[in-house]
Amino acid sequence: MPFKTTRIQDEDDFFLPDLCSPGAVFMLVLVSELFVLIQVLTLPGPGDLDWNRLAMTSMFVQWISLVSGAVLCRLRPILKRQKLTVIISSCLAVVATITLLFTLAAQWFLWRDAFIETYPEWTQLIRHVTVALIITTMLLRYFYVQQEARKEQKASHAARFEALQARIRPHFLFNSMNIIASLIHIDQDKAEQAVEDLSDLFRSSLQDHGKNITLSREIELCQRYLRIEQHRLGNRLQTRWNIELTPEDVDIPPLTLQPIVENAVYHGIQPLEKGGTVSVDIRRSNDNITIRVRNPVQSSPSSFAKGAQGNQLALANIRSRLNMLFGNKASVEAQLFEGESGNTQEFETLITYPYGGDNHEHTDHR
Repeated sequence: MPFKTTRIQDEDDFFLPDLCSPGAVFMLVLVSELFVLIQVLTLPGPGDLDWNRLAMTSMFVQWISLVSGAVLCRLRPILKRQKLTVIISSCLAVVATITLLFTLAAQWFLWRDAFIETYPEWTQLIRHVTVALIITTMLLRYFYVQQEARKEQKASHAARFEALQARIRPHFLFNSMNIIASLIHIDQDKAEQAVEDLSDLFRSSLQDHGKNITLSREIELCQRYLRIEQHRLGNRLQTRWNIELTPEDVDIPPLTLQPIVENAVYHGIQPLEKGGTVSVDIRRSNDNITIRVRNPVQSSPSSFAKGAQGNQLALANIRSRLNMLFGNKASVEAQLFEGESGNTQEFETLITYPYGGDNHEHTDHR
């Protein structure tokens, strides 16, 4: 059945996390329980742990934590549009108010008969609110520092990614210009088509590299490149495509497949007197997209060493970009096989990356 990739919106830059998410709720419960455990263990008393006190204190603190988290979760869309001082003051006010209300409720529940005459116990109220404000301030500070660190990491990531992407420029620029110059006097229609193909390739290389493109778009870029090379190599260059999925439903980092195809032509087909066929096989395997590119190469040690060096540079570049996007879930591998004839060998490049992306994307199977 067809499947598609559903994108979610990029994470906002608001330092206060979504406290309604399961992960945030779990962390609230865990931090609150650790605080209660430390408090009970440090209280003076008998050597054995007071389990009753632990249970009562745990229930009291958990109620405050969860209710405060729920209120701040509802207020988050409003707070994210405010200034930092307003955000911090609002968070502290919410936690202080909820702590005050729960402390009063606990005093009334435990000492109901004497509550009006001798309670509320202001010392306990002030102590509870002060502790809640201190812990909340520490958490807000932690969230803010973490968000700033993420911003810095994101900026560094973008800079490195653009630096790596900037190194991917078609090596065939001057050859393409020479081909266009010669075609102008022979076949103006082909020359015009070559100019359009070349401009589209460079336009793609200068686009926003932080966003994925559809696989169909990447295939179109490869075909434009191959049309340019076809004018130069003629019948020596043959291609075979085997695509076992719907390219419009799959995303790929820009200029991932095109440099591999370019290397297959430049280091594989071009040195061969009779040329050869570049085979591209694209399919989905479990939760991964696999792209396999095979091309013949010369068996001559010197020629192969030169081609292998160029291939390794391109593969290292693509590997770095994929690792930055997907971590160890992506891989770029290269292998050498014996060809059908004794004078050639087959060079294979295998690219694997998660279908639907990483943490910034997820899949919806239909």
